[in-house]
Amino acid sequence: MTKPLAQTPAMAIAPDRPLLAPERRAIAAAIDALKTRPPRVHAIVSSVAQPFLANIGAGLGIDVSMTVDALDAKPMALQSDAVLVNLGMLDDVRRGGIESIVDAGCPYVLDPVKVDRAPERLAFAQRLMGQKPLIVKGNTAEMAVLSVPENTVCVTTGKRDQVAMGGRRIALANGDPMMDRVIATGCAVGLLVTALACVEADPFLAAVAGVGLFNVAGEEAAKDANGPGSFAVALIDAVSGLDGAQVAERIKSADAA
Repeated sequence: MTKPLAQTPAMAIAPDRPLLAPERRAIAAAIDALKTRPPRVHAIVSSVAQPFLANIGAGLGIDVSMTVDALDAKPMALQSDAVLVNLGMLDDVRRGGIESIVDAGCPYVLDPVKVDRAPERLAFAQRLMGQKPLIVKGNTAEMAVLSVPENTVCVTTGKRDQVAMGGRRIALANGDPMMDRVIATGCAVGLLVTALACVEADPFLAAVAGVGLFNVAGEEAAKDANGPGSFAVALIDAVSGLDGAQVAERIKSADAA
């Protein structure tokens, strides 16, 4: 397995400013490390999202397991470098699997899917917050209703994606509108962020790298796509084909868009 996740300090990124050259180099190195020593990730996601995430992971060489039953999920997670906990299609079986993993102390990333629409789901997400996820990734509505522990990296997706932790914040301006027309693209960002947190010790930079990789890949895939179907296939190709230097060079913050 790769090195364990750790919340170690790194240089602060000034709010709303372009990434500095050292930061870009760190992001490039993280993406290249992901490809040269792919981690093992256990992902609890909805059955709708599983095929797309499996293909994104396989394209990068990530060893992805996806069982949701607690009897299998816990031992799978304990032998993984990190876990993606996605609350999509949350049912009793998935709840049990998630609880077994989080209670075991596995490092994890939380994707609080649609917690703004279901009070019980929100309450469950808040209980999970007590185990302090390294990264929480959700859209604007989802993140608005959550109480996130201090020093947790927050990724808020939208027209401009925001990555924040305490006084560190950056808005990212890459991507393509076609990404909203393919199921599970948001879930795939969660997988990439989780995988990059396995090879980059600073979860803030891991989150920027994961969002940046996927959004730059979206721009690349859109060049020749004829619609959502061909775009989805091209997106898998682009994620696996881009290297760290290409992504780091093309990432732009909102003020530099």
